Amino acid sequence: MSIWSAILMAIAVLAIGLASYSVFTAKRREEAARTAAERSEMIKNEFVAMVSHELRTPLTSIAGFAAMLIDSWETLDPAEVTEFLTIVNSQSEHLSDLVEDILVIPRIETGRLPLDPEDVDLSELAHRVNDVTFQPGMGKEASVAIPGGVRVRADARRVQQVLRNLAENAKKFGGDQILIEGAFLGDHYLVVVSDNGTGVPDEEVSRIFQQFEQIAEGNQRIGSGTGLGLPIARELARAMGGDVWYERRFPMGSRFCFTIPIAPPPAPLEENSPERTAAPERAPRF
Repeated sequence: MSIWSAILMAIAVLAIGLASYSVFTAKRREEAARTAAERSEMIKNEFVAMVSHELRTPLTSIAGFAAMLIDSWETLDPAEVTEFLTIVNSQSEHLSDLVEDILVIPRIETGRLPLDPEDVDLSELAHRVNDVTFQPGMGKEASVAIPGGVRVRADARRVQQVLRNLAENAKKFGGDQILIEGAFLGDHYLVVVSDNGTGVPDEEVSRIFQQFEQIAEGNQRIGSGTGLGLPIARELARAMGGDVWYERRFPMGSRFCFTIPIAPPPAPLEENSPERTAAPERAPRF
């Protein structure tokens, strides 16, 4: 065999090898695309099912108690009427929160989430969320340890949404003791929602902030929910100049940390400002 024949044969073998590799790569890409499409379809179907279930629960409660009030309003004890109306109001707020979580996703992804920053009393918001989320008789001991007077610069509605999602997460997946506490951290304020539950397995930590993901045991999800609470909390916090992350709690449990910028101190009054130069009012003489 001449040297040219050997070269031509080597080139042919190389060409065949490259063609085979190209076919193999194309098949792998096609398989990956098909797998991604199947997973996307599965996630969409699971999401629709979860949302339907989550929305149906408060709707069923609202409809049931409303029907009872319509049928028996005049014969019910006033205390029962108050109790039923309180339940209807609570479930209505829960339904509104679910709808808001679903609607906020496309706004975050497209960068069209409106924010209205103002000076917010963080302790007041934390106590409000705690009272609504952890009601008596549910077997959860929850408390707030954020002192009054802590003011942050943020959108009050979105801060409450972040706190609510972190608290709801602790209620569903944490233990029977939940604490919402805080501390100053540079020019931010750190809020920690901790619990004494089993914590998040190391292999699951990277997934808990992904949309539609929940911790699972085998093929079963733990608890209910849409799998949107933690991703929404993180995105909202980042949109307001803070962040949300997970830490393991010692000796057991979870710590979900949330930072938000501290409100700047009020500007000092100028010497000739009306507030500084105005004469004090004299008390009237009688």
